[in-house]
Amino acid sequence: MFSTLLRCVLGFGLAGTAAAIDLNRELVLTPPASATAEDLTILRWQQDLQRPEATAESWERLAWAYVAKARRTLDPGFYTLAERTADVLEAAHGARPEAALVRGHVRQNLHQFRAAETIARRLVAERGAPADLALLSDVLVDLGRVPEAVTVLQRLLNLKPGVEAYSRVSHVRWLKGDLEGARAALATAWRATHAQDREVRAWLMSRRAALELQAGDAPGSLAAAEAALAAAADYPPALLARGRALLVLDRADEAVADLVRAEALYPMPEYQWWLADALDVVGRSAAAEEVRQRLRRKGAASDPRTLAVFLATRRENAAGAVSLAERELAERGDVFSHAALAWARFAAGDVAGADAALQVALAEGTRDARLDLHAAEIARAAGRPAAAETHFARALAAAGMLTPTERERLRRHAAPQISGAAAGSSHPPTTHP
Repeated sequence: MFSTLLRCVLGFGLAGTAAAIDLNRELVLTPPASATAEDLTILRWQQDLQRPEATAESWERLAWAYVAKARRTLDPGFYTLAERTADVLEAAHGARPEAALVRGHVRQNLHQFRAAETIARRLVAERGAPADLALLSDVLVDLGRVPEAVTVLQRLLNLKPGVEAYSRVSHVRWLKGDLEGARAALATAWRATHAQDREVRAWLMSRRAALELQAGDAPGSLAAAEAALAAAADYPPALLARGRALLVLDRADEAVADLVRAEALYPMPEYQWWLADALDVVGRSAAAEEVRQRLRRKGAASDPRTLAVFLATRRENAAGAVSLAERELAERGDVFSHAALAWARFAAGDVAGADAALQVALAEGTRDARLDLHAAEIARAAGRPAAAETHFARALAAAGMLTPTERERLRRHAAPQISGAAAGSSHPPTTHP
């Protein structure tokens, strides 16, 4: 439905005119066709805006409701509706930073990071509210400019030392290779939440589950994932987190149930990759291939970077993987975009190009099992066996972060340099690309 509305809006060609504003108003006040939690929130603010005394805040709340719907459904039409709501807000109440903030988040979520940076910098210069600083720090991390992001985060901490600040501090510490610092900051963020912040708590516990898995504590990871689901049932990141922990704990059938549900709610490539691998573990190879086909068909639109890594891992269409990674890097210059390009180039046989991109990816000191696995293979091919051994050891220590096929790859490629006994306990698929 909303993809059709998106084409209608973009084709109208009268942005900023009274006719365009009237059309935007009609579109953003069209009641949802379903009744999910996000839809009910949208409907609430739409109904509030029917009142003659409706305020600018109601338009702002409606815009954010559309952002929430877009994040859950992956339909970019809802981001357009959020932006059009911001247009109506400004037409009715004049230029407002609240509308600009919505636009900044829309640009960021559509991976238009440079446009988002322009908006965020203007907001910080003109207003400097905590939400403006949070947006700018997020964008700078995505652009790979971590030192600048840290400076902005310090301003945010000074101004409002709450969950928004500490959750971002946790992520930056993790990017810098400080696992214990990341866990500590996340715990501080948790203490800053309230019981009614259910989705915030679910996100924090989902992130905690990932950190515990990296630390080698699969039971702790499972407990964190279950706490996330207790805060917000059917929360996709929590379902993914629990599925990952269950795989490491050799409870593959339970993991599949969680991952099927997670992928149905949030059909992103990383979710599909984990689900396909889990299905292989329980012997459902035909179902696994169906999931992989969905990943291949839609991954370029929803998450080209993960698709590039997936293709490179399976040695499928290496040239296409390089193209996807290069396109992503042109807009998003963070650690994992450089890492994706390194792995894609390696799959294409360009060891020198892979090594060059790898050095950029490693510059922040990030500790990540997938990054270390790829770094080990590239370093060995580039003639640096000592570096390869270091990265293999790091990947083995955090192997629970890897999908089952990646763990099997690690077992095979780390030997005979390092024993693969610590490479994770879940049973790998019987075949590997």
